[in-house]
Amino acid sequence: MHKKILMSSIRPSRAVQAYSPHSSRLCTVEGTDNIGDIPMSDNPVSLILSAIERLRGELLVRLTRLEALLENHDQMGPASIGDSEVIPAEIVAHVQNRGDVEGNLSDWIGERRSGLSVEGFSITPRQDISPDELLYRVVLEQNRLSPWTPSGQYCGSMGLAMPLRGFCVALSGVAASNFECRYSATFVDGSLSDVRANGQICAAATLAPLEAFQITLRRRS
Repeated sequence: MHKKILMSSIRPSRAVQAYSPHSSRLCTVEGTDNIGDIPMSDNPVSLILSAIERLRGELLVRLTRLEALLENHDQMGPASIGDSEVIPAEIVAHVQNRGDVEGNLSDWIGERRSGLSVEGFSITPRQDISPDELLYRVVLEQNRLSPWTPSGQYCGSMGLAMPLRGFCVALSGVAASNFECRYSATFVDGSLSDVRANGQICAAATLAPLEAFQITLRRRS
């Protein structure tokens, strides 16, 4: 009768390292390089350990992909947009345990991979854009959106330790004809949003707190 074992890893050779539920040591199974050739345990504990191992592997793959995406954003960031195309603006964000953080359009505002949430922000364009032509709103809770806020004014919570869970930016009037606005963000659960535009809500599928964001405003060609 085969010993009941739970495979923990497969090596390139035909010898397989496996875990026995009846021992704390790894044992070696010779003469197989296929998981299907190994008799698996019907012990509930072994089955749970096997499921955890599979989930751990899937999570590591996802984290590796996310790191690659973030590194690509690091490389492309502000340098990916010509300075002559970027419309500068002052952005002030209130960050958990950090207070007010300042930056400009095309900068990453907040600290990615820090686990610290953004609680509110304001955008003040330096070009001839009317306050009511650049508007933004934030997601405060799962089903609660703030009103549209004109540029130059703070949007979010202050002194309540309430993290933002998303945001959106929209242009109107002459500004919409002359400029295009795009934005993306990272969240404390490690997720990274796609690039959004034209008032689309930028939020994680889990509605995790907002960690950092990037907004670009460029002249239309």
